[in-house]
Amino acid sequence: MIAPGVPTSAELEAIRREAMEFAGIGLYRYTFDGRVLFMDEGAMKILGLEKRFSSPAEVTGRLISDLLVYVGPRGQLRALIREQRRVRGLEYAFETLDGEERWAQHDSYLVTDEATGEEQIQVVIKDITERKRAEIALGAERERLAVTLRSIGDGVITTDAAGRITLLNKVAEQLTGWSHEDALGRPLPEVFRIIDERHRTPRENPVERVLATGQVVSLANHTALIARDGRERVIADSGAPICDARSRILGVVLVFRDVTEKEKMERDLQRVEKLESVGVLAGGIAHDFNNLLAAILGSVSLARLYADGASRSGVLLEQAETAILRAKDLTFQLLTFARGGAPVKKTTSVAGIIRESATFAVSGSNVLLDFDLPQDLHLAEVDPGQLSQVIHNLTINAVQAMPDGGRVSISARNHLLSAGSVLPLPPGPYLLIAVADTGPGIPPHLHQRVFDPYYTTKKKGSGLGLSIVHSIVTKHDGHISVESRPGAGTRFLIHLPASLQAAAPEEPPVGSLIGGTGRLLVMDDDEGVLEASEQLLAHLGFSVTAVRSGAEAIEAYRQAVAADEPFEAVILDLTVPGGMGGAETVRRLARLDPNVRALASSGYSSDPIMANFRSFGFVGALPKPYTLAELSRALCTLGPVPARSPGGDEK
Repeated sequence: MIAPGVPTSAELEAIRREAMEFAGIGLYRYTFDGRVLFMDEGAMKILGLEKRFSSPAEVTGRLISDLLVYVGPRGQLRALIREQRRVRGLEYAFETLDGEERWAQHDSYLVTDEATGEEQIQVVIKDITERKRAEIALGAERERLAVTLRSIGDGVITTDAAGRITLLNKVAEQLTGWSHEDALGRPLPEVFRIIDERHRTPRENPVERVLATGQVVSLANHTALIARDGRERVIADSGAPICDARSRILGVVLVFRDVTEKEKMERDLQRVEKLESVGVLAGGIAHDFNNLLAAILGSVSLARLYADGASRSGVLLEQAETAILRAKDLTFQLLTFARGGAPVKKTTSVAGIIRESATFAVSGSNVLLDFDLPQDLHLAEVDPGQLSQVIHNLTINAVQAMPDGGRVSISARNHLLSAGSVLPLPPGPYLLIAVADTGPGIPPHLHQRVFDPYYTTKKKGSGLGLSIVHSIVTKHDGHISVESRPGAGTRFLIHLPASLQAAAPEEPPVGSLIGGTGRLLVMDDDEGVLEASEQLLAHLGFSVTAVRSGAEAIEAYRQAVAADEPFEAVILDLTVPGGMGGAETVRRLARLDPNVRALASSGYSSDPIMANFRSFGFVGALPKPYTLAELSRALCTLGPVPARSPGGDEK
């Protein structure tokens, strides 16, 4: 008799079947030759047989291979059962008779038929199709993520919650110098070494900040990454926490990129803007200073003519003139550095200029000089004087950096710049000039300052040398950069546009300095310059009419033409504050007299007229301040007075 509330055997069987169906579990038995002996409804459902057979009885006696198609190796389970007699958790894929792919998990063991003594295989089967499909989808997602990480252009590093590396993508491997395998499991600072590039001090570990704050963080400016091989790169970086569904931090992801070239180009642009701003100021100062020097130099030059050279006053005047000429050289440097001052270019070979300028710069020093100047170098359209100053300044800079001696190596080669170059230059043929020394080098954080005006680390020096070099190269549509490391010397690289034209013919030498006769017209807004010019020209034998504006010059010239007493030549100041300058004046004078002979004179080089005077109607240029000899030479280059033809009225 069964106690009240205790289920019967039939009820227990029903409960078992219900529980197995709820858990997605089935049961079947088959022989070692694959013939089904028994299969319940749960197993039929898992194997997809309920659509083909109405009851388990229809399956009994059939071969298991006729009821499903194994995707995995056939006979695997039977071999394991024979060997181990019990197998748990075996997973495999199969296809149903309807072609659907499914996954199942087997718990199998051997049983013995009591009647025949035959060993048979009892299988508890569980449907794991949904779990496997989720795992496959997750694996595919991971693969897509891995492909994405490998493909993006930024470096990516992930860490766990302890700050140990779990992943490096290809770009991160290249930037850090560590492979994914070598970096795996290491603390981030061991692989991701970052410092302040200016002060050379370590930067804070970004992972620690992210883990501590739970916020996205970015690296400070001027952060440099030191790779495994010691190379440095300026980087931009951000770090973010990796969180689970409950917002718990599981790790950190760092995304960073190499901005070394971008930073360098931005610094170059800032430097150019700074040089242009300071250049405007320098040019204005030099212009006014040159007007003062013109008056002083003219008076001193005349005073020397009247003084006994051996007397005390003669010696002092000579010393004064020497000092003025040194001041003239300084203003010339300012003008070269200042905005404007277009170079007077001609197509020429640079090899001779380089060799002569560098040799002169090292003369008397304990520095060795090497040249590598191939015979097939392209020509270049340059101002020979300005290019000579570039080479001279760079060589002097190298010599001064090696007081105990060393070596300066200067090379040049033809270089074709491609469209993908990082340099701010158009593609095409260039001359690449390199000036290298074996000195102590320049710390990386000072590279951006070497071209700044008045910046110098030397006890003696104006700080203008490299600024002038930068200015000249820029005005030649070129580019200059510096490469240096402490203890490894310094190398300056100059790109100058190459010319495929033939070399310009050499100008004939100027003849002997002589005086002259006739009438000259001088226009300058500075009273001191006018007085000095009058005295110098009078000493040379000319009769001078001096005026202070373009309008006065035009009126004086008109009266001279009307009186048939024309001027042999006119000297016109280009810059007249608040009035008509030399460029407009000579244009109007040409209407009065097409044969007018005018010299452009200026103490300010921002106007391209001084470099291309003929294009503006002048026949020569006379930079201020000028000596008596320079004034005489400029007038001599005018040649004989041409036959005059009547001109029109100036309007």
